[in-house]
Amino acid sequence: MNRRTLLSSLACLLLIPSCKDMTQGKGLADTAIVDFHKKFNEQKFKDIYAGSHADLKAAAKEEEFLNLLDAVHRKLGKQVKSTDATWRVNSFNFKTNVMVAQNTEFERGKGTETFTYRVSDGKAILVSYYINSSDMMLK
Repeated sequence: MNRRTLLSSLACLLLIPSCKDMTQGKGLADTAIVDFHKKFNEQKFKDIYAGSHADLKAAAKEEEFLNLLDAVHRKLGKQVKSTDATWRVNSFNFKTNVMVAQNTEFERGKGTETFTYRVSDGKAILVSYYINSSDMMLK
């Protein structure tokens, strides 16, 4: 086997694990979002933060993140129903990210939630969470 063929084969072998993350990413993120909403409804905000990715923890102090989730829960109530508005899977530098935007109905209003998860080794870990809700802002 010549050197070029060997290097090409090795490169393909290195890419296989990231391909698995890409193909399974949306399903893993969907499962993680269901878990997020379950914990959100139970007001287990610390559990959400504790299980989040280091990138989220670097971007938001625990108190800030807990205050955000508490404000959403206090103003809008429990999550009742969510439907996907859009989603995408992106893989770059052996990192696979899944972004899912959902139109979410809460007990006292609605909003668009945007989740970003990092997928690695069969797990989706929360990297960022945003909510856009006029109902929340006006309460």
